[in-house]
Amino acid sequence: MLIGLISDTHITPKRGKLSEKIFEIFDGVDLILHAGDITVQDVLDDLNKIAPVIAVLGNNDKLDLKKHEIIEIKEKKILLVHGDKIDLYESGLKYEADIVVSGHTHRPNHEIVNGMHLINPGSSNRPVNSNAFVALLKIDDGIDVDFRDLTE
Repeated sequence: MLIGLISDTHITPKRGKLSEKIFEIFDGVDLILHAGDITVQDVLDDLNKIAPVIAVLGNNDKLDLKKHEIIEIKEKKILLVHGDKIDLYESGLKYEADIVVSGHTHRPNHEIVNGMHLINPGSSNRPVNSNAFVALLKIDDGIDVDFRDLTE
C-alpha cells in the first residue's frame, strides 16, 4: 500500500494553496495521512480529490478533528498525531504502534527506535531549516519511506 504523508500545510487565504507538486507526487497513492496544522477545510477537500484522507488536529487548527488516529494497514499499526509536546516514542508504545506519523517540527525526519518507525514528513508550505517536503510511505513486506522535496 502506498500512502502520502503531509503535515503543517498552514494554508490560509493569504498563504495560497497546496503546491501542484503535491498532486503529482501523491498521484496513485491509496491513502493520504495529514499530521495536522491544516488550518482550512479546503486543504482536506483538495487532498480528497487524490485519495481518501485521514487527518488529525494540529495546534493551529480549529477543525473538527481528533488529536490522534490509529490506522491498521497490512498488519502494521500507525499512530497519526501532530506531535505538539508529546514524546512520540512513548505515545507509540502506548498504542502499540509500528509507525508513528507526526508533524509540528516542520522538518522531515525518519528514525527507527527499537523497531518503531518515527516519521515526520516535514512542512509542505512553511519549512524550518529545510526545504518544503512531503513523503511517501510504502507498506508491503517491509516499511519504506521516500521524502520528496517540493522545491526541486
